[in-house]
Amino acid sequence: MNSDSVVNYFELLMLGTFVGGWMLLEWQGRRLDRKREADKARRDAESSKADRKN
Repeated sequence: MNSDSVVNYFELLMLGTFVGGWMLLEWQGRRLDRKREADKARRDAESSKADRKN
């Protein structure tokens, strides 16, 4: 094992960490977007229900 292979393993590890972090952020963003849309739909349904009562 020479020094070049150690550097290559380190670079692959760093790249994998970056890609994994990016994927995690994308997943969290989609999850929060779905939650925000569900909350908005719930608020819209409640406001339309309140409008029909008046």
